[in-house]
Amino acid sequence: MILWEHEQQTVNQLGEKLYLDTGTLTPLLKRLEQKGMVNRTRSKEDERVVVISLTTSGVQLKERAEHIPVELVKCLDISIEELLQLKGLLNKILNK
Repeated sequence: MILWEHEQQTVNQLGEKLYLDTGTLTPLLKRLEQKGMVNRTRSKEDERVVVISLTTSGVQLKERAEHIPVELVKCLDISIEELLQLKGLLNKILNK
């Protein structure tokens, strides 16, 4: 979902946003690459940096998944305000 919001990210940037270290994230990204969802390319400026971007299939997955949050809210039977409160609390927990 992060790549849906930002066209490309480095592995380190993704790790920070997902609260995952590169040792955990790299195998996940390799699997997504094998499934044709992302491209992993080395940065031209710094060969140590790997840049992740969505493939056409990855973008199409976004289009198919966009309705899921709305359906989830319907199933949970909570208001948007309650959902925003929950998000705020979860962010507070993650940032401690």
